[in-house]
Amino acid sequence: MHMPAKLEVITGPMFSGKSAELIRLLNRATYARKKILVIKPSIDHRSGENRIAERAIKNGKSAVVEDFPAFSIGTLEEFWHLVNKNDFDVLAIDEAQFFTQPWFVSVDFIAAVQELLDKHSQEDFRIIIAGLDMTAQMEPFGPMPQLLAMADEVTKLTAVCFNCGATARYTQILGGTGEEIQVGDLDLYEARCRKCHVKNKT
Repeated sequence: MHMPAKLEVITGPMFSGKSAELIRLLNRATYARKKILVIKPSIDHRSGENRIAERAIKNGKSAVVEDFPAFSIGTLEEFWHLVNKNDFDVLAIDEAQFFTQPWFVSVDFIAAVQELLDKHSQEDFRIIIAGLDMTAQMEPFGPMPQLLAMADEVTKLTAVCFNCGATARYTQILGGTGEEIQVGDLDLYEARCRKCHVKNKT
């Protein structure tokens, strides 16, 4: 049966399994013989430049469990270059919260996503986006609020509070420079429930 273009968004705090869920969907698309293009922001260098990765905590450290090939981009021009030169049925974008200033203008990135959905509206075409919905200050993060509003399907994941073990919806920053965007992992962030995040807020 013919399916129209679809936008799927995966969101939640750090350590909630967003990249793992994205990779799971991409593996299913691979089995279905779909042509896939995966993009990530070049600022996110935690897993290297040419892959997205599912990470798990092992012996107190973050380790890569599974990965998937990806292109790193730093500008909207690079985004369109990849999109225009590749033939694909599925476009996956990881860490989409980073597609914001000073590297991107959020409204331009959002417009690009909408343009692709409009262009392929009558095709079996999917855009799957994963990203943090909130900053560590519990504020909307970059283009994510608008993408969530646009989405045909939203998967909102939770983590486990590193402090008390309750369900965690928030990301706690443990130090850093005070800037809104600081790329890090266990060295800089923990997942927290509302009670523990407020109590330990920096």
